[in-house]
Amino acid sequence: MRFADILRLCRQNLLRRKSRTVLTVLGVVVGCCSIVLMVSLGAGINEQNERMLESMGDLSIITVYAGGSGAGGGIDGKQTALDDKAVEEFRSIPQVAGVTPMASMPYTASLKTGGGDRYVVDYVQVMGIDTTQLDAMGYVLLEGRAPLRSGEVLLGEYTAYDFMDRFRAGEDSMRHHSRGSGGMCVFDESTGTCREAADDPDPFFDPLTTPLTLVAGPSFNGLLSSEGVMAGDAGAAGTPLETALTPVGILKEDYNKGGATSSGLILPLDDLKQLVRDADPSSARASAYDQALVKVTDMAQVGEVEDQIRALGFGTSSVRQMRESLEEQSRSIQLIFGGIGAVSLLVAAIGIANTMIMSVTERTREIGIMKSLGCTVRDIRIMFLGEAGAIGFLGGVIGCAISAIASVAINLVSFASADVRGVVTAVIGGGEATRVSVIPWWLYLFAIAFSTAIGLLSGFQPANRAVRIPALDAIRNAT
Repeated sequence: MRFADILRLCRQNLLRRKSRTVLTVLGVVVGCCSIVLMVSLGAGINEQNERMLESMGDLSIITVYAGGSGAGGGIDGKQTALDDKAVEEFRSIPQVAGVTPMASMPYTASLKTGGGDRYVVDYVQVMGIDTTQLDAMGYVLLEGRAPLRSGEVLLGEYTAYDFMDRFRAGEDSMRHHSRGSGGMCVFDESTGTCREAADDPDPFFDPLTTPLTLVAGPSFNGLLSSEGVMAGDAGAAGTPLETALTPVGILKEDYNKGGATSSGLILPLDDLKQLVRDADPSSARASAYDQALVKVTDMAQVGEVEDQIRALGFGTSSVRQMRESLEEQSRSIQLIFGGIGAVSLLVAAIGIANTMIMSVTERTREIGIMKSLGCTVRDIRIMFLGEAGAIGFLGGVIGCAISAIASVAINLVSFASADVRGVVTAVIGGGEATRVSVIPWWLYLFAIAFSTAIGLLSGFQPANRAVRIPALDAIRNAT
């Protein structure tokens, strides 16, 4: 029998009992939808975790602490100083792309600028790094350039929005910015409306063309907005030091590379050390650093580099532990959800087997006539397996189509409170919005293939039963 004839007989037999075929296919559709949607919810959780990690900044950064004080801890109780020698050791590790020491201003610091010290920031984070390593470390300059001379500094992405206008009162004294919104709609409590990040007002002044004054000292309370600058000679006991600074660039926010990249000042290490000595000449000239940042060439090698750094006696921390924990949790959720969906498809498989057994029983005479006419056992087996496989395939295709529509509906409902643009980006996955249901393309193929395989397996026993029926007995005993 030709293959085309077998396909024609399969189609005729399935259409002979339309109601039974439709109900059996419906069972496969329900099972397929259960698997696809359950796994898609797990994939949505995984995407949310990925977006959360990405919002934390560069995932290939390792933070190194002295003396095993970090999250990773040291090995064998070693106490090693985090100094220039240690930094060079880190740079000699093959998988390391860049290293920068990091130090913080040990005193309270504030900023002021404008005529009459009009614009002030009461408390500002001051961070010192090796500015020659900006490119190697992956720092992103949104505007301007890197510092080249003493007194030149970098600003965090939102530092300019931290300034307060001392000559204004209430809400007018600040410039608000919807930080990290990614262009999505942000609710503004002051106006009760939803606005785009692009609609945020400009800061009071251009931060790259306006010189700043840093006020810091051991006894400085950090309050400029209410008390003003303390008078006296710079560097004297109880008197803050005022240092003129020239902003030359703005760094993109990345918390893994220091909180000052969001709101603060980033200085060359030598300049920060000099500021500390000028603010308090009696301070000890320590050669060790607070911590160091190590950038790995490939995120997959973060764990290996961490182990090598710990072997040197330093503590480390990175997002590796969090990432691995979230990935393991996501896999577990997907397996649980997929298992729940698989139970529904198992029930559908029982339905296919029941349908095929009934079909064999009803077509006993037909099977006997086919054998008498010379149809081979192989042809009969292929015919019944083809019918069972067709039910599984058809149910898988319809189930995937319904799952795609349901996934879009779930995402639309979950983002019902967002603006139209946010909903569209959430559904298609092309923007910053995070989808609740995510169906990768391979899941459709897997679901269709799995449904077809279930159909074939369910029809295997009925097909074998059909081929074992003797031709004469089938014709003689058929009613």
